[in-house]
This record gives sequence, C-alpha cells and structure tokens, in this order.
Amino acid sequence: MALKSNNPTNAIINRNFIIRVLENPKENHVKNTKLTSANKLSGYLKDEPLKIKLFKKILDGEKDKYTFLIISRLKIEIQSK
Repeated sequence: MALKSNNPTNAIINRNFIIRVLENPKENHVKNTKLTSANKLSGYLKDEPLKIKLFKKILDGEKDKYTFLIISRLKIEIQSK
C-alpha cells in the first residue's frame, strides 16, 4: 500500500509527472531505465537542493518532457502524464 506524501510538492509531481532514472547512461542501455517517485529521486541525486531546483523548473515550465544529465552518472527524464 502506498503511503501519502507529507511533502505537497512531491505529491503534485507524482500526480502529474512520470519520472524515469538511468544510472551511468554511458554504460547502461536505455532498457535499464527505472521508474521512480519524487520521494525516491532524492536517493538517486543525494542532493536535496538540486532536486528542488529540478522540480521548480518542471513546475514553472511549459514543456511536456524534460531530460536532465547529472554529472554524466545519472540521466533523469520527467514527462507529464
């Protein structure tokens, strides 16, 4: 059973966007991409201010899909539902 988020921003992100993460994109094939939630994204990034910056960009932006490459070790795709 899924737990409700105590963070309203994470709840909005989870409700409106699909988040896919690919670790080490130069070595891993795209089929190894994992679906994740806004809460679990912190574990991949290990940088809460960066996560907040990314979420602010997608919430304020008008695109349907965003792709972020974090120090060439992590590729994050966020797509609206």
